[in-house]
Amino acid sequence: MTKIIAKPHLFFFGLTLSFIILGIINSTESIDFNIGDSYYVFTINFWFYLSAIYFTLIGFNYFSIIWAEKQPKKWLTIFHILLQLLSLFLLITKHNWNWIGKQYPKELTLINDNSQVIIAISIVLFFLSIFIHLINFFVTLFLKKN
Repeated sequence: MTKIIAKPHLFFFGLTLSFIILGIINSTESIDFNIGDSYYVFTINFWFYLSAIYFTLIGFNYFSIIWAEKQPKKWLTIFHILLQLLSLFLLITKHNWNWIGKQYPKELTLINDNSQVIIAISIVLFFLSIFIHLINFFVTLFLKKN
């Protein structure tokens, strides 16, 4: 973990490579969104490539901090990476959370019926991790060097 904190740009460039490979492997699968009476169909590789671009930009942000000879704030970097990984974990395992409501089916029918709550939590965590990253990036760049 200390190597990831010292060089977070390498971690995000590794995620970029992983998502490009996943996009190539899953090029035939699709995702359907139903909003009202409209159905939107996207191939899943589009989202993998979009995520690869996002992780590349995050990696460049961390690389530019190190290139400016400043160190990102340790706790903000840890918090950003953990939120990002938790968001990805929830998104990947969205259909495996039905065991939560098996003990109390009446109280947690929303989780039993579908995984939209898990996806919503994942999206909120994702946006929170973006916010933490931006705070980390700008605080590190604008504070004076020690």
